[in-house]
Amino acid sequence: MKRINGFFLFIVLGILAIFLYIPRIYSGYRTLDNLKNELKTSTIKTENLQDEIKDLDHQLDDSNNLYYIEKFARNKLNMKKKNETIYRVIYEEEQD
Repeated sequence: MKRINGFFLFIVLGILAIFLYIPRIYSGYRTLDNLKNELKTSTIKTENLQDEIKDLDHQLDDSNNLYYIEKFARNKLNMKKKNETIYRVIYEEEQD
C-alpha cells in the first residue's frame, strides 16, 4: 500500500510539474520563433543594403569614367562642347 501511495504521489507531482512548466516552455518557443523571424528580416535587410552598396560602388567607378562625366554634363547640366550645336525636339501636346 505504501508503494502504491508513493507511486501515486510521484505521478501527481509529475503531472503538477508538467502543468506548471508547460506555459514556460510555450513562452520559450514563442520567443524563439519571434527571434527567428527577426533574424530573417534582418538578413533580408542586410542583403538589400549590400546590393545597394554594390550599386553605389559601380556608380562611383562610373563617376571616374570620362564617358559618364560627359553624359552627365550633357543630360543633367545641359552643357555642350565647343563649336557644337544641339537640337532638341519639342513635341506639342495632343489637343482633344
